[in-house]
Amino acid sequence: MRDLCVAGLDLGGTNVRCGLVRAGDRLVCEASQVRRLGTRDLDEVLAIVCGEIRRLDAIPDAVGIAVAGMVDVDHRRVLRAPNLDWTDVPLSDRLEAELGVPVAVLNDVNAITWGEYLGLELPGTDHLAAVFFGTGVGGGLVMNRRLVEGARGLAMEIGHVGVDGDPDAPLCGCGRRGCLESYVGGQNFAAWMRTLTLPFPAPSHMGELDAAASAGEPAAQRLISRLAGHTSDVLCSLITLLDPGHLMVGGTVWTGCPAFARQVRASVDDNTRGAVSWLSPRYTIEAGILGAADFALERIRRPDGSSQS
Repeated sequence: MRDLCVAGLDLGGTNVRCGLVRAGDRLVCEASQVRRLGTRDLDEVLAIVCGEIRRLDAIPDAVGIAVAGMVDVDHRRVLRAPNLDWTDVPLSDRLEAELGVPVAVLNDVNAITWGEYLGLELPGTDHLAAVFFGTGVGGGLVMNRRLVEGARGLAMEIGHVGVDGDPDAPLCGCGRRGCLESYVGGQNFAAWMRTLTLPFPAPSHMGELDAAASAGEPAAQRLISRLAGHTSDVLCSLITLLDPGHLMVGGTVWTGCPAFARQVRASVDDNTRGAVSWLSPRYTIEAGILGAADFALERIRRPDGSSQS
């Protein structure tokens, strides 16, 4: 019997990444491609997605698609995708009608976390917490070899943990003030910088502030220390509450801000006394593709939608 073949996609607000994944003893992404969307219109995006799937070298038995946004726990409907301005979209139904194969939908960071977990070369690893710092701040959690999504599919929305109760704290995209993402999320960071009086030009991204701090600018150093303090507080709470054992941290803000990352890691290690082993992501674009593809496989293996083993 031939191995099952699955299309895995990672759909963001700007690009869609698509790969062909074969299921043998280990999931393997045979090929991947990236296509710029250029639109947020639902019908146009779905046409692009279907076109990318049809460009693959084989007809897939199922499709898994990761979306940057809130997804229902049945893995069929996008509740809200801010970067695409989608609300309550029956994405599985639409794609299944067009493609004629089962489709599973999940949150992008959950897909990335699950894909990274599947690729771990650490025998006996049952638990993993992953946090990614980029345009936003997102997290995923694997406990006892299962992805934890929560009652509403919103577990590990770590960027929306409050770190500042001041009524004038920066506004977050979620509508509240003082969330971690309102400080260190890429878009929110730039907006916050423009509200401050600084002895240097307002940084357009956090890497500029980090570089200024590394160059010895005192005001930049104070701001980086403040941001590192907020971040380490949240990560320490995560470790205390969940005891994941392994903590994976990545994303463009993390990798592009070495002074910030060093301070966060030092503070977490000081305050949690070696409770976690730090890991770096293994993949570039493949993690979300692999994670989404594995959930699509579950649509075939377990049509009732029960969670992965």
